[in-house]
Amino acid sequence: MGRLLRGLALWIGLYVLLTGAHMGVLYGVNALRTRYENALETRIGTEAIDREPPYSGGERLIVALDIQPSAYWQESLAMSAIMSLIVAVFVGLASLAFRKGRAAKLTLVALVVNGLVFYFFAQLSEQLFAGYLLGQPASAIAPAILVGLTHGALSALVLGGKK
Repeated sequence: MGRLLRGLALWIGLYVLLTGAHMGVLYGVNALRTRYENALETRIGTEAIDREPPYSGGERLIVALDIQPSAYWQESLAMSAIMSLIVAVFVGLASLAFRKGRAAKLTLVALVVNGLVFYFFAQLSEQLFAGYLLGQPASAIAPAILVGLTHGALSALVLGGKK
């Protein structure tokens, strides 16, 4: 019973860490995009940035990072919690399945599951992606990679230890 409770406490702690990291990375990506977009508008002009193809060099980065948190942080937190729950379940199962090279495998699992979660949520529609506003479905690729790497690093640190 003690091992079960210890494992559950560890998993809940990981889930909370993953949720915070998810929300933090997406808020950071939004701040980076906003800062870059403002600098580009100041340098070139307000009409220079067009989110319709074909894209110039600077517009590609802006479109790739075009995922904006909701005006209400509670919606963003709820969506981050839902998306992180899926990742936490798969990473937890993977930590039980792998014994050797666990850190690298957990990072890979977190990266792949994050990519799929972002892809499916982006495909559902803008309405179901309530916590974050996507410019286009393709705008979920770069944040999915960044969040996946962060989740992978946290999972490897928390669950990747030797037994």
